[in-house]
Amino acid sequence: MAIKPKIVILCSSYAPFISGAEAFIKETVERLQNNYDFVVLTARFKKQLAKQEQQDGCLIKRMGFGLPFGLDKFYFMIFSPFLAVKLKPAIAHGVMESYAGVALIILRWLNKKIPSILTLQCGDLDHPKKQKKIPKWLWRKIHTTPDYITAISSFLAKRAERLRKSKENIFIIPNGFDVNELPRKEKVFENRIVCVARLSWEKGIEYLIKALPEICQQFPYAHLVIVGDGPEKENLGNLTEKLGLSEAVFFRGFLPHQEALKEISQGEVFVCPSLAEGLGNVFLEAQACNTPVIGANVGGIPDIIQDGFNGFLIQPKNSQVIVGAVIKIFSDKNLAQQLAQNGQTTVQKFAWPNIVSQVDNLYQKILHQ
Repeated sequence: MAIKPKIVILCSSYAPFISGAEAFIKETVERLQNNYDFVVLTARFKKQLAKQEQQDGCLIKRMGFGLPFGLDKFYFMIFSPFLAVKLKPAIAHGVMESYAGVALIILRWLNKKIPSILTLQCGDLDHPKKQKKIPKWLWRKIHTTPDYITAISSFLAKRAERLRKSKENIFIIPNGFDVNELPRKEKVFENRIVCVARLSWEKGIEYLIKALPEICQQFPYAHLVIVGDGPEKENLGNLTEKLGLSEAVFFRGFLPHQEALKEISQGEVFVCPSLAEGLGNVFLEAQACNTPVIGANVGGIPDIIQDGFNGFLIQPKNSQVIVGAVIKIFSDKNLAQQLAQNGQTTVQKFAWPNIVSQVDNLYQKILHQ
């Protein structure tokens, strides 16, 4: 039996914590496990999690002591490069700019011969609120050290081009979605707006809540369902009460993925007015659920939403434009149906088999050089 090339993936977070970056890794290792020997190095976070286990078609090695407050991320960042070199991989693949990006810098100091890839996933790191946290020299080093860059959106690819001063070895490979997970659109609640997002500043949910009173003036039964949890939960709840919207805004909290998708499928429109976004997978999922979408013209969202064709792109931090876009969809059923149908066409290129095949092509290109 031929020995499979070993790919070591470095990411500060992995299963059971699954978001966009972790889903990208999970789909890659599951679908390509017959071609490669995958090892995922990640932070441990909880003492109950095994330090090492076989899962999803790969060997997972969790680093750290199960410390609170995310401290294991720093342990991962410093020590994962040493373990990666010890494993003698054919390729080292870092996912997410921050911790994995620094880990690849250390890995390069330890061994200059291991080819490296960095997958860019974080749109919020370009926001002024976050830029101050990473020194400019380190930000540049994170992007210039890897041999190859993949970016989940053209927005992130342009950032890499700017910092590397070259377009060479930069590839756009977006995150995808699993068409088998999608619920059938059996029931739609009239005038229901749905938002599925982490309740944090970068999602701009306050602007959506502030838009609701004016929407309700024209559509008295309009209501908003918010799925998700996060640090802004209390503030958003207080805003809802202040605006007298307690009977029109429903906070569902965190829901399993399937239940969140069901909520999206039951909405007449999906809205998430993000202030920063690497790509915006949830818009793809909403389009795949046959629900019209409204998103802000920031980050990678324009890679998904073509304004007026498969959804509406709106100005960020502007409740008034949210009002206008939602009312358009509520008022014109034919328009809503056309947006949803065009969205269904758009999402096909983001199906996981297409995405993972692009990753495989890059691995093969590196291995044959």
